[in-house]
Amino acid sequence: MTARPVPRPEQTRVMYAVMTAEPLATDDLIPPPSPELLRRYGTSEVALRRLRSRHHQTLLLRTADAEGAAFAQRDARVEALSIAEDHDGVVIDLAVPRVVDGRPGEVSLAHATQWYVVDYAELGSGRLATVGLVSFGLPEIVVEGVEADQHAMLGAVLAGLVHRVIAEWPANDPVGRATVTLRDIAYGLGDPAAAQTPNDRTIDVDIAYDPAAERLVVRLLGDPAVTLFAP
Repeated sequence: MTARPVPRPEQTRVMYAVMTAEPLATDDLIPPPSPELLRRYGTSEVALRRLRSRHHQTLLLRTADAEGAAFAQRDARVEALSIAEDHDGVVIDLAVPRVVDGRPGEVSLAHATQWYVVDYAELGSGRLATVGLVSFGLPEIVVEGVEADQHAMLGAVLAGLVHRVIAEWPANDPVGRATVTLRDIAYGLGDPAAAQTPNDRTIDVDIAYDPAAERLVVRLLGDPAVTLFAP
């Protein structure tokens, strides 16, 4: 691993599919993800049942540079959810992939967990990893040193960190030491009272870039049970 800056891609791609019962135009020809893959990344059984009766696809593809990636992602999701709302459709984020729920007005870049899922495949080895940040021109993040019985608490810290990384990228490179606050976590988890959440409870983390795996490796420099979540 290295302290060198994270590479900035020249172009990022954002892809959404809106699945509808009736065609809205000529169908796009990208095969939708399998139910097994959608289920793995958090799609509910209710959403999968809705997809079975919606075979027509409208594809939204956007490209942007690193500076515009977050806004392209936000605007594409708002457009996809608006189309789905008007035509009783189901939206698939093809970058993750998963079904995206919610209304257009609920889309927020500050609400970090709207934009990634946690992959628990490496939890047995003490790691939590994100899936979805590539659409922001960022590497995925893996948190090391995760105890299985603390994964929910460390997942909350991850949400706060992703909130900060999305907000600051690409103006600030994420590599190095960073501080995650309880307010960051509230924003990342979509708490409506985030702006009023205390900002004096914090945890420091160390972030390194692994160029071989092309991901950010995060190590906590304290115990969140003590510094963040103690009564």
